[in-house]
Amino acid sequence: MNYTHGPDRKGRLTAIVDIGSNTVRLVVFHGPARIPLPIFNEKVQCRLGSGIDETGKLNPDGVELAYETLNRFMKLVEVMQVDTVSLLATAAVREAIDGPDFVREIKHLFDADVRVLSGEEEAKLAAYGVLSGLPKADGLLGDMGGASFDLVSLDHGKFAKHDTTPLGHLRIGDENHKSIADMRKFIRSKLASLDWTHEMKGRSFFAVGGSLRAVARLIMHYTDYPLHVIDNFTLQHEEATRLLGILCKLDLDVLLSVPDISKKRAETLPAAIALLQEILETIEPSEIIFSGYSMREGEFFQSLDDDIKELDPLISSCQNLVEREGRFGQQGEEVFHWMEPIFQNEKENWMNLRHAACLLHDIAWAEHPDYRADHGFLRVLRLPVAGLSHHDRALMGACVYSRYKGDFSRRIAKPLQTFLNEEDAIWTKTVGAALRLAHTLASGAPHLLEQTRLEIRGGELILSLPENEDVFLGDAVARRVKTLAKHLGLSGRLEHG
Repeated sequence: MNYTHGPDRKGRLTAIVDIGSNTVRLVVFHGPARIPLPIFNEKVQCRLGSGIDETGKLNPDGVELAYETLNRFMKLVEVMQVDTVSLLATAAVREAIDGPDFVREIKHLFDADVRVLSGEEEAKLAAYGVLSGLPKADGLLGDMGGASFDLVSLDHGKFAKHDTTPLGHLRIGDENHKSIADMRKFIRSKLASLDWTHEMKGRSFFAVGGSLRAVARLIMHYTDYPLHVIDNFTLQHEEATRLLGILCKLDLDVLLSVPDISKKRAETLPAAIALLQEILETIEPSEIIFSGYSMREGEFFQSLDDDIKELDPLISSCQNLVEREGRFGQQGEEVFHWMEPIFQNEKENWMNLRHAACLLHDIAWAEHPDYRADHGFLRVLRLPVAGLSHHDRALMGACVYSRYKGDFSRRIAKPLQTFLNEEDAIWTKTVGAALRLAHTLASGAPHLLEQTRLEIRGGELILSLPENEDVFLGDAVARRVKTLAKHLGLSGRLEHG
């Protein structure tokens, strides 16, 4: 059996095998890149940690299934010609008395070394996963696995205190805790032993782990939330308390009916809901921010060179996307600097989002003209980049939607109606009009745009064009200058020479 990436393969392939207490998962990332691009992701629920508190050992059936799963995974990474493979084991293997035997057998069967993470290492890798997208994250991070719940306090991107608790969903939801009330009592007793979490009151809580992500999906389904992107889905304390109070009363049959949540994952929802309820009540964070990134992304992030780590995650990801799929190279950088004179007083966050929108302004070039606005908008709205708030996603998506003359009243634009206020809408339509004008002037040709100059002078928007350059003459250019000027509340004209 042979597998090849072809002669144009760029970058390395990094495989991470996460041998967790509940699942064994293989993720293959393409890189190096500031934000990892997963090209393969598969998990098997082996439940290695099931029954560990009673026996002190790994679940025997889970061990056999894990060997079978690892056999497939190790063959896959071989035929995919993966450059680097890391095998990481977490709480169940760390705690079980037969954990060392399990690790030795993996070495014997597959000639692969397993790194058994300490509680501190596990917690910090989860934090690195979040920090890869939110470098200045501040608050309390909690990573819920099958056998443990790891906590790290973050001080504007720096590690502070940390702890590991036996609050994995397998332990919370075992036979001794049949009701939500029993689960919460057990959780409360374990959280009470932590003498520092009271310092996290009023700060953000970053929710990490598959079961907590499933809670986010459940809430999105229940509330008909318009954007199904888990990363940075945020609930304020009061709203989270209200919704979890409703969801904790749902029967398992109802939970099993929710799309995109498997039966086995749905079975962990009561434990995850109970944990979040106790976090809200005992620690009192200001909000819950669900993360789509975790320990695996943290391991990948740690493998990057320092110069790559320092790159802006959003801008770097957009540049990589354009390099893979664009038709005009990095012309977005030229567009960004060209329109700068008319955005002198914008918010700093908006400038970064405008930069990203400029890089992605031609993202729908290969689509049918009638659907470019829709496809461009949805691609940007759902961009696989960590750290973007849903409001930021809507701002970027609206910029590209406006660039393609999308109709904001259509149903597809519902997320824009949900997330954007009037000021946001004016700004995004202005950016979109500027992007459309830039595309009309340059048409993808290098260095054409730099021969023109956009400025606000004397209460007018003026586009200065070089003399005797017929390439810039035409009704479309004049019309789009006037459209852009209208969004700025100005009159607009062309100036030659």
